[in-house]
Amino acid sequence: MSSDESGGAGRKPRPVAPPRLPPGALREFKRYLYRLYLSAGTPSLERIADTAALDDSLPGAPSRDTVGRLLTGAKLPGLHDAESVAAVLARLMDRDPAETVVRIRELWIEAKERPGPPPRTAEAWGAARLGVHHAVDVDGAGFDRLTPYIERTHDETVRERLRCARGGEAVLAVLVGQSSTGKTRSAFEAVRIELPDWPVLFPSGPRELLDWIAGDAVDAGSVIWLNETQRYLTGPAGEDVAESLAGLLGRTAPLAVLGSMWPEYARRIAAPGGDDHFHARALLRAHHAEILVPDHLGGSLGRARKAAAHDPRLRAALAAAGEPARVIQQLTGGPELVRRYEMGPGNAFSEIEHAIVTAAVDARRLGHAAALSPELLAAAVVGYLPSTARVTGDSEWFAAAVHALSSADGGRLPALVPDRVAPGVGAADGYHPADYLDQSVRRARAHLAPPAELWEAAEAHCRTPDDLYAMGGEARARCRHGHALRLYRRALDRGADARPALALLWEEAGDRAAAESVAADSGWAWAVLAGVREGHDDGAGALRAHERAALAGEPSAWDFLARLREYVGDRAGAEEAAVAAAEQGHTRPWLALARRRERTGDEAGALAAYTRAVAAGDPWGWMGRARWYDRTGRDAEAETAYLEAADAGVPTAWSSLVHLRWRAGDRKGAEAAATRAAELGNAEGWSALMRYHRQRGETAAAEHACRLAAAAGSTGALAHLALLREESGDIEGAEEAAVRAARSGHAEAWWTLARVREEAGRSASADLAAARAARAGDTEAWTALARIRERTGDTEGAERAAEEAAEHGSADTWATLARIRERAGDREGSLRAAGAAVAAGGSGVWSALGQVREDRGDGPGAEVAYRAATGAGDTAAWTALGRLHEEAGDRRRAERCYRTGVDAGDSEAWEGLLRVTGGDPPPLHGRFGLDAAGGFAESLSGDGQAVRLGDGG
Repeated sequence: MSSDESGGAGRKPRPVAPPRLPPGALREFKRYLYRLYLSAGTPSLERIADTAALDDSLPGAPSRDTVGRLLTGAKLPGLHDAESVAAVLARLMDRDPAETVVRIRELWIEAKERPGPPPRTAEAWGAARLGVHHAVDVDGAGFDRLTPYIERTHDETVRERLRCARGGEAVLAVLVGQSSTGKTRSAFEAVRIELPDWPVLFPSGPRELLDWIAGDAVDAGSVIWLNETQRYLTGPAGEDVAESLAGLLGRTAPLAVLGSMWPEYARRIAAPGGDDHFHARALLRAHHAEILVPDHLGGSLGRARKAAAHDPRLRAALAAAGEPARVIQQLTGGPELVRRYEMGPGNAFSEIEHAIVTAAVDARRLGHAAALSPELLAAAVVGYLPSTARVTGDSEWFAAAVHALSSADGGRLPALVPDRVAPGVGAADGYHPADYLDQSVRRARAHLAPPAELWEAAEAHCRTPDDLYAMGGEARARCRHGHALRLYRRALDRGADARPALALLWEEAGDRAAAESVAADSGWAWAVLAGVREGHDDGAGALRAHERAALAGEPSAWDFLARLREYVGDRAGAEEAAVAAAEQGHTRPWLALARRRERTGDEAGALAAYTRAVAAGDPWGWMGRARWYDRTGRDAEAETAYLEAADAGVPTAWSSLVHLRWRAGDRKGAEAAATRAAELGNAEGWSALMRYHRQRGETAAAEHACRLAAAAGSTGALAHLALLREESGDIEGAEEAAVRAARSGHAEAWWTLARVREEAGRSASADLAAARAARAGDTEAWTALARIRERTGDTEGAERAAEEAAEHGSADTWATLARIRERAGDREGSLRAAGAAVAAGGSGVWSALGQVREDRGDGPGAEVAYRAATGAGDTAAWTALGRLHEEAGDRRRAERCYRTGVDAGDSEAWEGLLRVTGGDPPPLHGRFGLDAAGGFAESLSGDGQAVRLGDGG
């Protein structure tokens, strides 16, 4: 019996389920037809088929089974059948059949011409197409299957997340580890085991992902595959992608979003102090997304040795790996490829081949995410070759070199991986360097600026406007402002929103007219100019820019405009701006004015502004009034205002009422407010009551509130619940709460238990809790244990904790021990810990030690540490060295270090360079950045000609 007949006699049949299809034209066709079916009242398949059969005016007469396949199947049906079913459904919903048939025909033709890929599971995609590296061949054995998979500690963490997705949750997990450490293979195996029948959606880039989300093209029960996650979360579209993913994860479940990236990208996104990656950082933090992948097999080495008995590739990799068992890298052939490159030009690689690889890596490290075109590489390589190597009589020199680099003859890993960007099947039209080689070379060259030929080749041959924009940003970061100008211009010509960046370049060059000309009608560009002018204490210029930004439609500009006018004493002008903003639907300026007045002690003015916000329709105005009344002791008015805010849809209003009623002694009222808040998805009310009860020593009531907060979705409450139970002696109950939290990737409860148990002298139990925290994706518990043990003199226990953290892919605990020991004067222990941190993949430990030594007045020791940091690829250490030399009065060495820091893209290095070189002449010193030779430019260069002040963008 079919699903639409199983409702029983006299009952309406259950609706048939829609098909699950990947984004594309076929999906749009099917969705349109299914919406017609729903709007028509989900008639039975027999009714649709019978009605079509009785109507001779229709072009087709599909059977009941054909109608079912048409509505639920994943294939494109016949046009006549589709038109007939659409016409029947249109009549059932009293819609014009002719109009509906025209639309269904348009969608059918589109789906016929651009059918798109079928839905694919991970197994159907295959490991290679999802980004899993092939193992290199051994002795011509000809293996083409995957090597046996060796599970490690992080694998259970990934699979637990996917089990949460299978259970109905929306999860995000990003595996973070060095190149060729098994990140993508781990994700592939996890999906293949835990979600074998879920379709895997693999967007080609950030724009396609944005289109899918905006078009509601991602169904529940899907996996979104974001290999090289930085491609999606950084760059011009990165913040839009992060916001869209956050919204998707909030409204679509079950869903699994899986990604991977190198640690340097994860650090760049996580770095505080800038707003380039605000939404990406918030997304990863909110979902506890990062799962560390170690670069060695560690405790899984024994399993690898057993598996190697049946696979010669694994056997050869084990023999070559040595300590500390970096076997996966050997499997991909990465270390051998790096060794060949490091032999230098004219050895394993010819001079031209070596230069092409170097140019390709530089282009990638400087922002070119898409496959590199042959034209770009051929134009750029000239800058990497000495004049003698540019002499050749072979017109096919480039093709021959690329063929040699991209060949996998003899089972070796190719240095350049061929790609095809153009539609259809054919020859490669793009390349990217092999991952392991890419990561190694970019670290070695991180402190070097590329030759001018690379910037020029990028301007002429970048694949996408996003690549042009990204490389423009990297040129600007290295103070090559002329190249940045040209790249931004080209990006703007090709559709990127580069006006803000161009306007900023001209503003910093001192040409306000050019900056304003470039800003044109871009609200955000004007807002950027306003921010720069505020930073330079140019109130009048900032005010003008905010006005232009507001008029151009930038909502945030109204806030700043109102605040600036208020700041200069123009209250009437400030309120005029707030009124104008409200008329355009932006009520936040009233809130901005209210908060500013609160900070300056103008309580009456603040209340008046909150009242105007309420009148303008902003529910947060009620919250402002309520908090004002609450703060001034007017509880009755505060209660009323909080209730108004709650009625207006402010979710935190009920939680605020919990505090107000508790302080008034109304426990039942506080619990009622907490219950209402929880019903609306806000657990803070019960969390607050838990804290209040705990402060009073009311353990049972605190645990009750904690359980209710956890039920409302607070994983932090689960950590508190675990602690409460641990303190009351309920060890089993404490661990049960920690397990519940860890299922969603929240390791805080285990972290808390580890700390409490260590402080109670129960080191073995603390180790177990820290291990469980690490399995949930958080190695911070091991760092906490190491701190405690080091402080109490348990050196062996501290180092054991650091080794466990390294086993889970984190070098942070060793780095922490190095700093602690350095501060304590234990230089030998500090060096041992620093060496272990570097061996575990840590990158910033030497700079941190340098800072500790500098703070203690040990200049020579700091210099040694900073130089070790530069050798390890830590580019920020060049600026630290420059500062050290500058403070010692050695301007020549300071300048050399600062210049290297600038070439590495460190903004602080530029400020240092300007200080130690002085003005020449002072008004223009550094205004235009550096020229191709590294000297101070005298103008911004565009299109090979000098662009001087006033020429515009």
